[in-house]
Amino acid sequence: MLMEERHVPYECVQALGRGPAVVLAPHPDDEVFGCGGAILRHVDAGDPVRVIVVTDGAAEAPPDSGSAVDYARERQRESRAAGRLLGYGDPEFWGLPDRGVRYGEWLVQRVVDTLRGSGTRLLYAPSVLEMHPDHRALGMVAAEAVRRVGGELRLAMYEVGVPLRPNRLLDVTDLLPRKRAAMAVFASQIRQRDYQGHVEALNRFRSYTLGPEVEAAEAYCVATAAEIAKDPMALYASAARWAAERGLPLDEQTQPLVSVVVRSMGRAALQEALDSLALQTYPRVEVVVVDALGRGHPPLPEWCGRFPLRSVAAGVPLSRSRAANRGLDAANGTFIAFLDDDDLLDPDHLAGLVGHLQNHPSLRAAYAGVRVVDRGPEGQGGIVRVMHEPFNAHRLAYENFIPIHAVVFHRDLLAAGCRFDEDLDVYEDWDFWLQAACHTPFARVDRLSATYRSGGGSGVGLVHARSADASAHRQRLYAKWRARWDASALDAIFGEYRRVRQESLEREQARQRLAEETARQRHALEAQQRLHQALAEQHRDLQDRSAGMQEQHRQEIDRLRQQHRQEIDAVAEQHRQAAARLQQLEQAHSRRLVVRVYRLLRRGRQRLGRVRSPGGRR
Repeated sequence: MLMEERHVPYECVQALGRGPAVVLAPHPDDEVFGCGGAILRHVDAGDPVRVIVVTDGAAEAPPDSGSAVDYARERQRESRAAGRLLGYGDPEFWGLPDRGVRYGEWLVQRVVDTLRGSGTRLLYAPSVLEMHPDHRALGMVAAEAVRRVGGELRLAMYEVGVPLRPNRLLDVTDLLPRKRAAMAVFASQIRQRDYQGHVEALNRFRSYTLGPEVEAAEAYCVATAAEIAKDPMALYASAARWAAERGLPLDEQTQPLVSVVVRSMGRAALQEALDSLALQTYPRVEVVVVDALGRGHPPLPEWCGRFPLRSVAAGVPLSRSRAANRGLDAANGTFIAFLDDDDLLDPDHLAGLVGHLQNHPSLRAAYAGVRVVDRGPEGQGGIVRVMHEPFNAHRLAYENFIPIHAVVFHRDLLAAGCRFDEDLDVYEDWDFWLQAACHTPFARVDRLSATYRSGGGSGVGLVHARSADASAHRQRLYAKWRARWDASALDAIFGEYRRVRQESLEREQARQRLAEETARQRHALEAQQRLHQALAEQHRDLQDRSAGMQEQHRQEIDRLRQQHRQEIDAVAEQHRQAAARLQQLEQAHSRRLVVRVYRLLRRGRQRLGRVRSPGGRR
């Protein structure tokens, strides 16, 4: 492989795929400028194509275009005309304000609802590298929607204003006249700038790495839902780096602030944790990174994606509880969350929890489920456990079942006196939840949206109950709280413990029964497989025998056919010989007959001569 092929394809494709397609266009004309060739390929193949123009495109209307409403209607008419030329029909218009596209739950969910159950195989959307904020935000919305819908759905990001790094080049050489005709209908835009010429030049430039037979190509970055779910930041790496170098956010939002406190020991995994924050669909987040290392912590940018990032450093190493309190003191948000530097949040984690708290204003804390992943030797591992137990304050008294990054809580809890106990070196988060539970129940939100990576060596993560000194740390925690628990509270705690222990025993018994039944089923399956194998062998043997008999039958037929031909040939030869003999006999008979006639005639003449002779008259 050439080194260049890692950056851009050296081969083109004639189509990005078959099946129904949905095209998201931030403004009227982007659907044609960005992916008009791909639309034509789908239409020519008979695939349904649904084009959605998200905004009205009415911003920055030229002075001679009339009102903003008139300008928006003109642009819609142009998109409809282009749709008829391309053959997919009329586009849909969602009518969001131009420059008003926001990456957030409302728009993500609307796109998800559009896709789910529709059978869509390809979603076209602008690249997240685009310069226009509507383009970038819509690209981010599309990526998150594809991740949530999953299945066979793929995302194809197209380019308009900024070249992307493609992994597909679509040959549009034969489509260029039709695409050119569709672009030409956007007169309102071409009057302001030669967009058609720029797009044609971009399409021709994309043939740079292709053969001479390719005169124009459209560039795409195509990703499956599984690829996006596995590494969401892969689509954003270049955009995030570009924004960080210029001190710019990826997008701007205005809503109640959520502060996410990250206690960091400067590990390499910190960047992955920050990447997961950069993809949060909640529109307003601040990231507070507390330097718990003390010195030598790697420098951090001022932005985490589109969110501001602040570093808090004491210049000395901080314990887990002291680092947490430093983060709380620096947090400005109405809602607060924690994320350790080797754990991850799904893009909809904050939005789901904050939304639940906003819908239930009497609650001050909510938590989601956390998948525990066993990190493998190469950083990849499977889910070994899911932590998402129903909330019970009495159970929380003897067991912490809520990971710290599962929770979003209201800052009112700080005003109520909740702080991390700096005398506790371990289980400080458990103690904090016990304090919070004195003021509010925790809402268990029915979603699994965070990841805890075990085996990562985190100094600020969960502490396993099986560690050597876990018992001593628990005793310190119990010593603090036993003075606050009266007899009735202890009775409730022990009662809950007995109930949970009984449930655990019943689950273990059920697990054993299931294991036994599984073993029986496995043995039965193995017996069935052996029987199937024996039947398959018998079937193959019968097939072999049948094939042998068929071969013998064929050989016998060939022998009889050859014998029959020989007999026919022999009879034909006998017939020929008989005919020849008959002819010979006929010829011989004719000669004898002629001779006899001749002799009779001669005798007759002789007799006649004797009668007529003189000496013979009477």
